[in-house]
Amino acid sequence: MINFRKPFRLTAALVLAAVTSSVLAGPLATEVIKPENGSRQYTAEGVVEAVRSSTISAELSGRVTALMVKAGDKVQAGQVMARIDERVAAQQALASQSQVAAAQAQLDAAKSDFERRQKLYEQKFLSKAALDRAESDYKSAAAQARAQIAQANAAGVQTGLHTLTAPYTGIVAETAIELGDMVVPGKPLLTVYDPGTLRVSASLPQSQLANLQGTPVIIEIPGASSPIVTVAAGNVIALPTADPVSHMVELRIALPVGGGLRPGMFARVLLPVKGNAITSNIRVPTSAVITRSELTAVYVVDNKGKASLRQVRPGRTLGNRIEINAGLEAGESVALDPLAASRQP
Repeated sequence: MINFRKPFRLTAALVLAAVTSSVLAGPLATEVIKPENGSRQYTAEGVVEAVRSSTISAELSGRVTALMVKAGDKVQAGQVMARIDERVAAQQALASQSQVAAAQAQLDAAKSDFERRQKLYEQKFLSKAALDRAESDYKSAAAQARAQIAQANAAGVQTGLHTLTAPYTGIVAETAIELGDMVVPGKPLLTVYDPGTLRVSASLPQSQLANLQGTPVIIEIPGASSPIVTVAAGNVIALPTADPVSHMVELRIALPVGGGLRPGMFARVLLPVKGNAITSNIRVPTSAVITRSELTAVYVVDNKGKASLRQVRPGRTLGNRIEINAGLEAGESVALDPLAASRQP
């Protein structure tokens, strides 16, 4: 876990910049952090996910002989997406059909013989023992015919398992196979999701669950064609269990259709809460924040004027100021000019 309050060493590029000048032109321009007025909102980070997402796996062994879709394709319910080699299953089905025909012929012969012997018995030309043997042969042939028909039906179903179809209308999220690949039972082959049923999954501390208000929730999804989404309170569901380690409760928020949303997108959920704000919002000028690749940091200046670089976790950008969700506390001072702070001896 990152310790946002612990100063850390600069990367090589920043060190080079820091030592280019050892002359401090003057006192550093700083700003004392003051908590902004509470907005009575709790900010939770979440992710967009599909309510309906299916991974289609192989049920039989074979080689992929046809692949009709690729990631991103739209598919209709029942549409054939791939086929696995059916030759073995087809041969088994053909053999089963031949066995059914033979069993049916044997049954017809046994039935005719039984009916003939039954008439002879009624005319007193045949003994009861002979009639019983004929009836036994007839029942045995009927049982064998039923078994062969069941086996043939199973072979037909097995043949159908070599055709992979879309379970519902949706979008292909991933194809884990290529034409000609060998597959075995249980191997994931294709993933399909329904774009019409998306939601945001976020976590909320169990201590704040009772503070949620039944008012619309605002969701920010950077990168979407509609980055700000307002969701009715009735579409927010809290799962009845909490994580035993983090003591967080999962929230699931249904999203409207459209807006260029895709599973896996980052989402920031602004949850209205009762009473005072959970924490005071801390904001600093955007000019005081350094961003290098995945690093976001500011220079914190102590009471002796010494500046040290500290990693922070940024939030929303509001005009020329940016929220800091972790790494700073009210009363601390930040350098307004990071370049000048880096030149300190």
